[in-house]
Amino acid sequence: MATDTAPKIIDIRQDGGGLTPLVPQIREGLNAREGQEKKLPTLLLYSEDGLKLFEKITYLDEYYPTGQEIQVLEAYADRIADRIALESDSMLVELGSGNLRKVRILLDALDRKGKNVSYYALDVSETELQRTLAEVPQGTFKHVQCHGLLGTYDEGLEWLKKPENAHRSRTVLSLGSSIGNFSRDEAAKFLTQFSETLHPNDTLLLGLDACTDADKVYHAYNDREGLTHEFILCGLKQANRLLGYEAFDISKWEVIGQYNKETDRHEAFVSPKEDVTIEGALIRAGEQVRIEESYKYNSAQSERL
Repeated sequence: MATDTAPKIIDIRQDGGGLTPLVPQIREGLNAREGQEKKLPTLLLYSEDGLKLFEKITYLDEYYPTGQEIQVLEAYADRIADRIALESDSMLVELGSGNLRKVRILLDALDRKGKNVSYYALDVSETELQRTLAEVPQGTFKHVQCHGLLGTYDEGLEWLKKPENAHRSRTVLSLGSSIGNFSRDEAAKFLTQFSETLHPNDTLLLGLDACTDADKVYHAYNDREGLTHEFILCGLKQANRLLGYEAFDISKWEVIGQYNKETDRHEAFVSPKEDVTIEGALIRAGEQVRIEESYKYNSAQSERL
């Protein structure tokens, strides 16, 4: 529950809010044409339960991206802080904020340098925004003000375009290799949309996973404790909530992860243990339905992006 000292959360959701626009995507993805891959929207994973599980995953030894990103931020936070928020009343908008463990390193650096910055944490779960922002109540910083933005990436983009925001100095931040959940073409389009809203002195700060060690990547997404597979199954539970009935009997589904060397990406699938029919789609036992992919970027791929 929000308190008087908790940062304010701004609801920027459109069309009445919520994730109901995912329902047509669920139906369309399951009813793929013959020969096409069945799939589910990745956004299903980021329910309240899913976000809590993902936070646990980031503390696992196998899940290297978080630890490595923290090392980079600890080494370069002061240098980054010098180069962003060059004007008073600047904005720092983090896409898919989740746990504030990483961005806190940068916020501390900005505060030390006396940068007057409004930090906006964008995420799709109001409960999780309340929980994580409670870690930075009013008075935590002298110069940095914290806020929440409740909505999707697309809704965050529209919010940035508003006249009251467009005139301010802005930094858009994406940590956690979130961009890897897009195909390479989709990632380029996504970044173009955000960069087109920014002015010449604004900044787009992006974290990319450069690891292409197949074994290391595989174990990061298929951990010994099974937390990542549990996280993937949370997507089916979220689909049930949105569809309004138990379309997916979780006990009859399993998670399959694999690293695709040809495309430098990890792929996560859900697969039924027996034939099932959901929303008019017949899914055979053992058939794979893609729900997540995580692209990795070597130096050349990063430059192209």
